[in-house]
Amino acid sequence: MLWSLPLLAALAMLGALASAPFSPLIDRVTSRIAFRFFGRRGIEHDLEREQLLRSASIGIPYREYAAKTYVYVGGAGIAGAVVGVYAGAGGLLLASTVGIGIESGTIAELPDPVLFALFLTTGGVVGAASAATTHAARWQLPSIRADGRARQIDAGLPRMVAFVYALTRGGMSFPDVLRTLSANERVFGEGAAEVDIAVQNIDLFNVDLVTAVQDLSENTPSEQFGTFTENLSSVLQSGGDVSEFLREQYERYRDEAEEQQAEILNVLATTAEVYVTVIVAGMLFLITILLIIGLTAGDTLFLMRVLTYVVVPAANVLFLAYLLDVTRPLRATSEKRGYGDGTATADGRGPESNGGYERSESAANHERLSAYRRLRSVRETLASPVRSAIDRPRLVLYVTVPVAVIVTAIRLPTVVSGGVDVRALDDLLIQATILLTGTFAVVYEYSRRRLKRLEAAVPDLLERLASLNEAGISIVSSFDRVRRNDIGALDGEVDRIWRDVKWGATTEEALSRFETRVRTPSVTRVVTLITNAMHASNEIAPVLRIAAEQARSDLQLRRKRRQEMFTYIVVVYISFLVFLVVIAALENVLIPSLPDASAFSGGGGAGPISGVSGGDRDAYRLVFFHTAVIQSVLSGIAAGVMGNGSLEDGMKHTTIMLSITYVVLVFVI
Repeated sequence: MLWSLPLLAALAMLGALASAPFSPLIDRVTSRIAFRFFGRRGIEHDLEREQLLRSASIGIPYREYAAKTYVYVGGAGIAGAVVGVYAGAGGLLLASTVGIGIESGTIAELPDPVLFALFLTTGGVVGAASAATTHAARWQLPSIRADGRARQIDAGLPRMVAFVYALTRGGMSFPDVLRTLSANERVFGEGAAEVDIAVQNIDLFNVDLVTAVQDLSENTPSEQFGTFTENLSSVLQSGGDVSEFLREQYERYRDEAEEQQAEILNVLATTAEVYVTVIVAGMLFLITILLIIGLTAGDTLFLMRVLTYVVVPAANVLFLAYLLDVTRPLRATSEKRGYGDGTATADGRGPESNGGYERSESAANHERLSAYRRLRSVRETLASPVRSAIDRPRLVLYVTVPVAVIVTAIRLPTVVSGGVDVRALDDLLIQATILLTGTFAVVYEYSRRRLKRLEAAVPDLLERLASLNEAGISIVSSFDRVRRNDIGALDGEVDRIWRDVKWGATTEEALSRFETRVRTPSVTRVVTLITNAMHASNEIAPVLRIAAEQARSDLQLRRKRRQEMFTYIVVVYISFLVFLVVIAALENVLIPSLPDASAFSGGGGAGPISGVSGGDRDAYRLVFFHTAVIQSVLSGIAAGVMGNGSLEDGMKHTTIMLSITYVVLVFVI
């Protein structure tokens, strides 16, 4: 076992370096080593890379990042060299075993200098390649993160500008508007994180407002946000009307959002056509051609298996990754609760403290609070499981996955007794998959439709509240007036808001509970806007009008997107059905009717058709069955992503397509 110790040590080093970003202890050790050996020398200041780190919001100074990069490169190079030596020895052993250029038993007869030179070469090549790859990856990572942040900022910019415009119209001073926006990173994502940098410069380093906004335009990774903040700093410096500027920007970004959606829908339309042509029809064509070649020229069963189990899944996965990237701007800003640990304060900020003891005490208190919230969440889930499952459909998997595993394990011995029956095993796995995706799809679809009805009623609610507030009625009394009228799906929620107020809760607390119950990004933005506008003034009718207009605009964009993409979902279904019909014809009509290979054996040549043996016939049918199953699962997910931009929506289509495939190929034919 001693011969394997260097290899194990190299793999352990690679594992430690790879886990450093996720382990504070390993990260601290890496930082100490980096500063000890590289912190004082060998690092040239690079303004471009430093700017890239700021844009990516890495949170590490340039010198520390560069020094740690040297540690990563050195560790990867050393570990790669050790792995390269073992790879060279393994290559020699493999060559001698299969007899490629080296006869068996001659490795031991090679001179030591030759072996040393060979191992030095393989170790040097692999080590240099590992070091170069690590160096390139370390400095490419900030660019990738900066591009990702830029896309997220651009996607949330219209909503963020609407939020700033509404608060400005509500009478809040602009520095306080920026503080409010930065305190709600959980709602507005990376855009609020960028604004938080300006707020910290103002509050901590006494930087004036104009300079702080100008710094944002220079350091942000988003070109659109940079242009917006640059124009904003000019308006602030010249003393212009900030509210009027924000109104113009809000209308501009709203129009651009419609244009951007139209462009993305055009891309999705082209992508859907490519998917149907290449991944569905193209794969079906290749399978048919390989079958014909196998019948005439030779065995192509191996190539068909590669196509079924490797090419088809890989092509679908690549297509899904591209779809998710294309539809990212269409998806609403994801709702975040706090800063990863669920310990955000009431104004949206994370825990803050001063001093080592206070920081430690505060951290301990927040850990206790976080543990209490987790226990309370478990208790509430157990107390009302149906309600909890509707609010969080993924909780259904905590029940269905163990059930599917237990049922499959109980039925498994009947399948593997006396040898593995592949078709019976397929039945077990397909039935378990339909159980998992079907139950999740039912709960998720019910939850999604419920939230969609609630979001559709939000603009009407805001308009009524704005009208009452313009008539001189306070926002608290407005809820009492509104609840007496019919406002659709929000009737029950408005009654609960008013009941909370009557029982002693403040309006802000009642709205916060409403947000927690509904759990949609649109309602979260509205509640955040109303509660912060109430801090500035009780006359918030302009704020409510802007919020209603933004909510109605989002609904119109979403409705138009569903109408546009419904056609292509139908196209995916039709292409899937055509694929299934052809596969069923090949599996159950063509293959059984082919002559047996023994009919062409002996005497006078095989002729143009060689036939298939009984074993090959079953193997072909199994490959066709697996092709249909794999394509049905992946086509369902693709239809969901094209329709609504999420993998969860694909579970419904996957259940339908997989069930049709299973029934047609197993029970009907």
